[in-house]
Amino acid sequence: MKNQGSGISAEGRTPPPPEKRYKKGRSGNPAGRPKGSINREGLTRKVALKKHKVLIHGRYRRLTTRDLLIEKLKSMAASGHAGAAAQLNWLSLQIEPSNTEIAQGGFLLVPAPVTVEEFIAKEELRNAGKVEPGTEINIEHEEYIKAVRGEVSPLGEALRSFQKKYVAGRALKQAD
Repeated sequence: MKNQGSGISAEGRTPPPPEKRYKKGRSGNPAGRPKGSINREGLTRKVALKKHKVLIHGRYRRLTTRDLLIEKLKSMAASGHAGAAAQLNWLSLQIEPSNTEIAQGGFLLVPAPVTVEEFIAKEELRNAGKVEPGTEINIEHEEYIKAVRGEVSPLGEALRSFQKKYVAGRALKQAD
């Protein structure tokens, strides 16, 4: 609490003499950041957190610019772009806690005791309608081979016409 008559302010600090005090209405830091100026961090945060309405899988979703960029990086990395994969790896290292943060605290989740048979039954039920990744690739390959041999295969014909139109056409253009 301030003592009014003694000239002592917060906890033993005495204010400067009247002739050294700042004039009323004048800043104590006149060379400081001007009013209304925007720093880079604030501007970056404002742009990154701006929301956009985006159509994804037939549904509109509101995502931030940051989330859209991460989704784009994920799709590029999944299609084999090495730079996008490296950038995602760098981002995950920035976000994930370091080993020292993990060692400082936390808790351990222990699953309920389940027999091996129960676990296998639950996993088989969970994966009942899913397709293994390798089977789709093999189906396309087999259908393409059928189309090349002249056997009737609608998917194979589509793959073969795509290959003729884009892959062979591109090779001819590059040869010229």
